[in-house]
Formats: sequence, structure tokens, C-alpha cells
Amino acid sequence: MRTFVKTTFAALLAGAAACAHAPAPGSFKADPEPLTAEGSAAYDARDPGASRERASLDAQKSAVRRAAELFMDETAKAGNYGVLEIGLLKTPQLYTAKTRILSEGQDGASYRVRARVWVYHGKIASALRGMNLAGSGAAAVTAALAVPGQADKSFASAFKEVFARSSPIVIKDLPFSSEENGRSFIKGGSSEEAPLSGPEPRLLEAAAAAGADLLFSASASAASSGAGLSTGFYPSRSEAALKIYEVGTGRELVALSSQASAIDSSIAASFSKSLASAGELLAQAAAGRTDRLVKQAFPVRVKVLGLGGLEELEKLRAQLLRLDLKGLRLESYSDGAAVFTAVPRRSDPQEFASTVLRGDSLGLELDGAGAQEVVFSLHR
Repeated sequence: MRTFVKTTFAALLAGAAACAHAPAPGSFKADPEPLTAEGSAAYDARDPGASRERASLDAQKSAVRRAAELFMDETAKAGNYGVLEIGLLKTPQLYTAKTRILSEGQDGASYRVRARVWVYHGKIASALRGMNLAGSGAAAVTAALAVPGQADKSFASAFKEVFARSSPIVIKDLPFSSEENGRSFIKGGSSEEAPLSGPEPRLLEAAAAAGADLLFSASASAASSGAGLSTGFYPSRSEAALKIYEVGTGRELVALSSQASAIDSSIAASFSKSLASAGELLAQAAAGRTDRLVKQAFPVRVKVLGLGGLEELEKLRAQLLRLDLKGLRLESYSDGAAVFTAVPRRSDPQEFASTVLRGDSLGLELDGAGAQEVVFSLHR
């Protein structure tokens, strides 16, 4: 039977480690603010006080983690919890001002506490940025490159290198492989691999799952263009084609093609050179066309005034994350004022502000919307 016992009074945390390491109030720009957190530890009947301290420390750790997650974008979160554990959560006392236990007691083999923990969220945000865990903020337009039916890597490598020098659009590293029997594959969660030579919807689906805005679907082939037996050199000719799709709608934006020639002392080297040349020419053409057709996503500054604390800030952030955004990062928070950087998929601040209000459950009111900033407030 659960034997969780609630206390009838609130007590300050008496852990010696917390007293020794807690920073002095006012040491940082933002005053500490409370979060209600729970913690648990193995119950030691020989030393209930030590069990209580360990559970209280676990509640501190939970509060610091939640505060840290406010300032981390979703990309920064992925795969970085180990770094967070070592960097911040190993000594949560350094980031808390005080802890007030609301309820506590034995619960089977555990000792549990529910506590109000005042965290130095300003110091936590600074620490995250120092560890490069806050995220990159504004996100660029990204593209997935798929090269069905082409095993030679020279074409794709040349295309990516030239395109990167010519366009702000980022070609992401995606789970595409083109190394087996001249076919390309999508590597998914299943044990089987699906060939990319299938219909375009499968490519669009894979690009969407990887978070890309555009799909670059390319093909390239090379063939001998003359006999090389008498001269010892082998001329070749390659042809390449590219279709660019908008991932969200599946709409074809651009169709391009290129041709190139090369000569070398071996057939393989000649083919590789001509394919690389075709990739370079195709990349130059694609960079010129996409710069005119694709509108760069610009960040919007989102300022919200009148928040009632970190727990309401958590709700606001969760609400914004439900929108169709390319990126979201909390830049600063102090005294009920939060400033986010958001990257909408459509760069119209008025439309973005309307979308925020349609999904609002907190009671936001729009105070203003400019070219690159929208301001909301909560009136109580």
C-alpha cells in the first residue's frame, strides 16, 4: 500500500550541499523564479533524513532540467541530454536559490517530495550558451538531395560543393545511401531498405521526415563517347537532370538538365570526371533558379509581456511549438517578459500573429506586429 504522507507545513531545504553551493540572490541579471517539481530517492529506514535530502536534490535536478529545456531548441535537445547531465544536472545546487518542500513521505521503497524550487534561469541560459546547447536560432531553408540509380559519388559531391558556394540553401546530411549495386536507398527504422527509384511521393515523404523544405531529385549517367584503345585515352559524355520540389506541397518548382564531357587514361576516371562536371554545371543552374523561386525564411522576434512565471512560460513555449515553425528559441526571460526567435515557414508577421492567436489558450492579446517583430501581452 502506498504510504505517501503530506506535511502540514512548508519547510526550507536543509541539505548541506545546497547551503554550501547556492549562489547569493541577485548575483545574476534575472532574479530566481520558482518551479514546482517532484523528486524521489531510495528510502533508507536507518537514515530517513538522508533519504529526504536525496529526494530534495532530485527535485532540484528536475527543476533545473525544465528551466534548461526552456532555452534549448528541439535540435539542441536531440542527443545532448548526456552533456546536459554532466554540465548542469550533476550539481543542480549551483543553479537554485532555495527549495521549499510542499509535501513529502515514504512511498513503498522510495522517499518522495514535492517542492517549490527557485531556479536561476538566467545563469542556466548563460551556461547552455557556453556549452553550445541553446541551439542555432534562425534556421535556413534546407534541401534533401536524392540521386536515384547513381552509384558514383563524384556527381553528388561536386553538386553539393558548388551549390554550397552559390546558394544560402543548406543541403542537409540525410539518411540517403547510394552505394549498393548502382541503386539508392532510404534508410528507415525498419530492417528493410526501400529503393529510391520508386515514385516521387516516397522521396517527398523521406525528405519531410528529415525536416527538409525542398527535395532535389537528381539523376546522372555517363557513357563512352569514342574508342580509346588506339590512343590510350577514353573520352566520355555524361548527362544529368534535376527536379526540385516543395516538400510541404509536392509541387514541382524547377526542372533542369546538364551535359558534360571528359577524357582520361581509364574509363572509370573519365566517367567520374564527366559526372563531376555535370554536377557542377547543374548546381550552378540550380542555385540561380532557386534564389529566384524560393523565399528565404526570416526570423520573427516574438515578445510576450505579463507572464506569471516559469510555469506559464513553459505553457507558452509548448503552445508556440505546436505551430508550423522551422525553428523556435527562447532568447531571454525576465520579470514576466519573454523574447523568442521564431522562424515561420511563411514569412508574413501578420499571418504569423493570427496563427498564434488562433491556437492560444492563455489569453494572449496582440499589441503590435511589425516587419520582423510581433508583441503580445497577458492582461489579468
